[in-house]
Amino acid sequence: MSKAALDFQRAADPSQVFTEGVSDAEDNAVTPAPWQHEVMRSEARRHLILCNRQAGKSTTIGAKAAGGLIYAPGLYLIVAPTLRQSRLLFEKTRAIYKRLSGVPRIVTDNANELVLENGSHLVALPGDNDATIRGYSAPRAVYIDEAARVSDAVYAAVRPMLAASANGQLIALTTPYGRRGWFYEQWSEGQHWTRTTITANDCPHITPEFLAEERDSLSEWQFRAEMLCEFVDTDEAFFSSELVDAMTDANLEAWS
Repeated sequence: MSKAALDFQRAADPSQVFTEGVSDAEDNAVTPAPWQHEVMRSEARRHLILCNRQAGKSTTIGAKAAGGLIYAPGLYLIVAPTLRQSRLLFEKTRAIYKRLSGVPRIVTDNANELVLENGSHLVALPGDNDATIRGYSAPRAVYIDEAARVSDAVYAAVRPMLAASANGQLIALTTPYGRRGWFYEQWSEGQHWTRTTITANDCPHITPEFLAEERDSLSEWQFRAEMLCEFVDTDEAFFSSELVDAMTDANLEAWS
């Protein structure tokens, strides 16, 4: 197929990049699930994605990022709780990109950066210290992986980067991790966000037998959080969220 025909197909259906770039263990092409197709096509500037474990969220965002690198040249940033985790999504994106034909040539390729001849730049960043991610501006997209475990300080450092990017996207994807932190707050009360929820029941590759095994193997909060995407208190919480809320009087002024 000619490059012009490929470009036309990908422009008409952004999930085409997923179909071309993602393969199974036997190197067969994989068709995106309906929710993956929806996320690939989404142009939402602010998007929260709540996913169960092993849903394929990293693959989906990797394909979305690969398409962006080709057709919307610019800076793309990956942030996760640790650099190792950022590199996992980075490597997923790079692998998908390298499976595609008719794409811009790679000019820089190392553990944390991928630079293309069209000017696109993909960077994996650690999210364990807000000071280490400052200095970037006007990204085309910022992807925050395992967002529920990324600190409020790092989230606060990311937001200003998008001030000079009229169409810059902020996409945060995660499994729940208790009723705390910026992701939970934005999911519960934040404005201007598109929200997508995917549970194990939305994943054709997760069988009822596997779910039953996980229910028997995990604690109740782990199963509800990691498979059903519920915001529940972890075993680490000394007091439940409900008890704290019941003991809090919103009409009282803070003591100082």
